[in-house]
Amino acid sequence: MDWLLIEKFLSSGQAFVPVNIENKGDSVHLYYQDGTNEVLDMKSTLFLSKLLHYFGTSVSANRNRYGKLIGRNQLVPLILSYGITFVPYVVRESIGSQIGWVRAKEISGFQKKEKDKTFIQLSQHKICVMHSEKFCLEQLKNARCIELCYGEIHEPHRKKWLLTVG
Repeated sequence: MDWLLIEKFLSSGQAFVPVNIENKGDSVHLYYQDGTNEVLDMKSTLFLSKLLHYFGTSVSANRNRYGKLIGRNQLVPLILSYGITFVPYVVRESIGSQIGWVRAKEISGFQKKEKDKTFIQLSQHKICVMHSEKFCLEQLKNARCIELCYGEIHEPHRKKWLLTVG
């Protein structure tokens, strides 16, 4: 895996979702802040795995740590570091991977499309998800709750480290 690709995504990526490319199968569609997007010839689950490996964590570790906090064991937001929280949403019917991941701080709003379909508004993109607007807001609230818990756990150590270094 080219770690530069992961670092590029972390510096300006907003979301990644699974897509089906004709004659190739499942791939991952990356959305960037500048309005560009890119399709990689790898499954979105593999991209997620590489992203998590970069931070030395896993979906199960996040689920075990923060799932109980928000009362869920599925679709638990992933916090990787300060300001890097990804919120899971179902983005397509059951064809391979269904889950797309949107960076929490990049979500600027939601727009109801149908009863159980909502657009997630990013600065330059709209992503259709298969959830109600209420569920989308609940997921964003869960992500914020996890961020606060993460800060409470890690901030004392971070401050201590900053004082010894700086």
